[in-house]
Amino acid sequence: MMTHDDCIRAARNLAPLLSEKAREGEIARRPLDEVIEAARDSGLFSMMVPKRYGGYELDVDTFFEVVLILAEADAAMGWLIGFYIEHAFWLAEFPDAVQDEVYGDADHVLAPAALNIGGGTAAPTDGGYRVNGRWSWGTGIVHSTWVMAGCLVMDADGGATPMMFLLPTDEVDTVDTWHISGMCSTGSLDFIIDDVFVPADRAVPFLGILDGSWGIAERYDAPLYSTPLVPILALAAGLPCLGAARGARAAFGEQVKEKIGATGTVKGEGNFGLIAEASLSIDAAELLMRDALAKIIDRRHDATVDERSAWVSQIAHAVFMCRDATNVIASLVGASGAMLDNPIQRCGRDINTAANHVVFERESRYGDHTRQLFGQPITNQLV
Repeated sequence: MMTHDDCIRAARNLAPLLSEKAREGEIARRPLDEVIEAARDSGLFSMMVPKRYGGYELDVDTFFEVVLILAEADAAMGWLIGFYIEHAFWLAEFPDAVQDEVYGDADHVLAPAALNIGGGTAAPTDGGYRVNGRWSWGTGIVHSTWVMAGCLVMDADGGATPMMFLLPTDEVDTVDTWHISGMCSTGSLDFIIDDVFVPADRAVPFLGILDGSWGIAERYDAPLYSTPLVPILALAAGLPCLGAARGARAAFGEQVKEKIGATGTVKGEGNFGLIAEASLSIDAAELLMRDALAKIIDRRHDATVDERSAWVSQIAHAVFMCRDATNVIASLVGASGAMLDNPIQRCGRDINTAANHVVFERESRYGDHTRQLFGQPITNQLV
C-alpha cells in the first residue's frame, strides 16, 4: 500500500526516464513499452483504485502532485499516465460484479474513456445493448485491456439517453489516425465498435457518472469517491499543460545558462520583461490550479453546480495562461529552439494541442464565468 509521499517519490524516480524517452516516443507516435512498464512497476496506476482491488484510494492532492511531476518531465506521458490513473475513478462507478470481472487478480486496469458521446449509438436488446460507432481521442488504447465509450441509447420513440459502455479492448478495432503536431507519444488512436453486444451491467448513465449519483460514494468510503468527476477531469487535462509550461521555462533557463557560460554575456536583455512576465504567469497559473484543488477537496459533492463550474473555469484560465507563456518562451529561445531535439518546441506543441480539450472550451468556460458575474444560469453541462 503506497502513501501520498510514496507516490511523490515514485513520480520523481520515474520522471528522468520520461524526459529521456520523450523524443523517442514522439517519433514512435505511441507510448513506449518501456515507459509503460516502468510506470506499471512504479505502482502509480493503482493510486485511485479501490482498496478492495489492491489500490490506495489516495485523494486528488496526491494526483495533482504526481501528474505535475511527470508532466514537467514529458507533458505527453504526464497526460497519458494521469488519465490512466484517473480512469480508475470512472471504473468505480460500475457495479461491483463488473469491477470484480475487470480487475480480476490485478491491482490496476489500463482503460481509455472516450467522451464524445455522439460518436456512437446503442440499441437495447435482450440482456444488454448492441453498440456501434467510431470514437476519436482514444488516449491509452495502445496498452489498454478495457475501453469505455460514451454513446447515445436510442429508444423506440426516437429519444436518446447518453450512456457510458465498458467492453474489452479485443472487441474494438483501432484506426491509426494519430498524425498530429502535439502530444504525439500518447498514441490516442480512433477506435471502432462494430455491432458488439455489451451486457446491461456494463452500461451506466453518463450523467450519473458526472454528478456522482450512480452510487460511487455509497460504494466506497474514501473522500476521493465523494468528489465530482469533471473537476478531476479538468485537473487531469490541465496539469500536463502546467507541467509543459514549467518544463519549457526550466529548459529555457538551462539553455541560456549554457550560452552565458560560452560567451560570458547575456543576449536579448531587452526581452527580460517578456521572460519575467511569462515566468510569473506560469506561477500564477499554478496558484489558480492549487486554489481550485483546495476548493474541490473542501466542498466535493456539497458544491453547487455554479461552484463546480467556477472551479473548471479557473483551471481553464490557468491552462490558457500556461499556453500563452510557453509560446512566449518558445519565441525567445532563438533558432535553436526549433530543433526537434529541443524540449522547448515540444512543450509548445504539446500545450497548444492539450489546451484544446473539450473541458476547456474557451467561449463556453469564459461565457459561463461572465454569466455567473451577472447572476445568470450557466450553459455548459460538463461540470
